[in-house]
Amino acid sequence: MKNLHQILKPQKLGMLVALLLLSCGLPAQSQKKRLHPTELIENANTFLNQSVDVEILEPLYGPSSPAELARVEYGQVEIRIPEGMSGRVSLVPEAFKGNDPNRYRHKFDRVFESPVRVGGEFLKDEEMSSSEHRPVYVIRVSSVEPIVLGSPEKVSSLNEIKADPARWDRKQIVYEGVYQNRFEVSALDEIWLEPALKATIIGQPLDTTPSMQSNRVRVTGILFSRPGAHYGHLGGYKFQILASKIEYLGAAK
Repeated sequence: MKNLHQILKPQKLGMLVALLLLSCGLPAQSQKKRLHPTELIENANTFLNQSVDVEILEPLYGPSSPAELARVEYGQVEIRIPEGMSGRVSLVPEAFKGNDPNRYRHKFDRVFESPVRVGGEFLKDEEMSSSEHRPVYVIRVSSVEPIVLGSPEKVSSLNEIKADPARWDRKQIVYEGVYQNRFEVSALDEIWLEPALKATIIGQPLDTTPSMQSNRVRVTGILFSRPGAHYGHLGGYKFQILASKIEYLGAAK
């Protein structure tokens, strides 16, 4: 009696294997939509107590070194959402349990740096929500994967962003413009500029007038330009760039 390899040609056998794999379904993790932190807050009732896969390009507020991790008392890592949502989301270790009074004292065994992709369970802390008078959520992390960003895309002008802000949202870009840095102002043209924790600074400002420090800069970073969102001091900006590199090019003319 002929076996399956003798009956089917290699090409047909490969197609059969592929169909069998599809019929069995892909692993649940690969089928999940990769979410943004803002989507979790806005659709909390949909994702609450569910397993989620979250892409975090936003800055993270937590220990920045192993030495600091060893010193801190609490272990949660907050996602700093630039859009200023009404609730907050933090990453917590798997040891986190909602009914444990010491639940936030559990620490991760590593330092988290953005950008990162995490998988885990999306939970609401009812006690903290009541205390802060706003929704407080956590992602109980079960998997972590660094995100490797590709080459940044050069933006020729601010008008290019204004014409289609949704197309540029959460994209890594290179933008050249005039940077004004003074009390309560950190503006790259009309973009709120926030340096990342470990941003690379090349050169130094040449205009150091206290009332108006204006320098031409080239900035590489992740742009947040969600339509209708507000960023920066008092929500006065429509865009924000989380800068990984700032190059000073000279005083603005």
